[in-house]
Amino acid sequence: MKIQHFALALIAAGVANMAMAANTIAFTGTVEANTCTVNIDGNTNPTVTLPTVGVGSLTATGNTAGATPFTISITGCEAGTTDNVAVRFAAHNPDGTNLGSTGSATNVAVQLLNGSAGSTPITFTTGIAQTAAKTINNGTASYDLTAQYYANAAATAGTVLAVTDYEVIYP
Repeated sequence: MKIQHFALALIAAGVANMAMAANTIAFTGTVEANTCTVNIDGNTNPTVTLPTVGVGSLTATGNTAGATPFTISITGCEAGTTDNVAVRFAAHNPDGTNLGSTGSATNVAVQLLNGSAGSTPITFTTGIAQTAAKTINNGTASYDLTAQYYANAAATAGTVLAVTDYEVIYP
C-alpha cells in the first residue's frame, strides 16, 4: 500500500511539474552568404611562441617583454562582398585585462596588442575581447597583432601558457 501511495505521489509531482513548464525559449540566428577561411601566421591550429626572457625584465607591475608579432588572416571570402569582420577572443583563464597563464611562472600574464609593440592593448573584459571591425577587401582582411609578457608583480621563473579561443564575427 505504501508503494502505491509513493508511486501515485511521484506521478502527481511529474504532472504538476509538466503543468508549470509553460516558459518558452526562442532561438535566433543569422545565415551569412559570406564564409571565409581563417589562419594565424599561415596555420589553422596555431601556437604563438614568445621568446625566452629573463625575470629581470619583469620586475614590477606593468613591465612588458618579449613582444612577438603575429597575423590573423581572413581569406577566401566571397568575391564582391564588403562585409565588416572582427575577431572576438575568449580567454580560458582571464587575468584582469589580459590572458592569464597556467604555467609555472608566477605574476606573468600575456597581453595582446592591436598592432606592433607599443600599440594599444586589446582589453579583455570579463574574459572577452574584440578587435575593431575591418571591411573585407577583395575577399580578404587581416589583423596584425602582438603578444607579449605582462608583469602583474615581480615575476618568478617558469613556463608561461595562456590560451584563448577566437572567432571571426560579422558585426
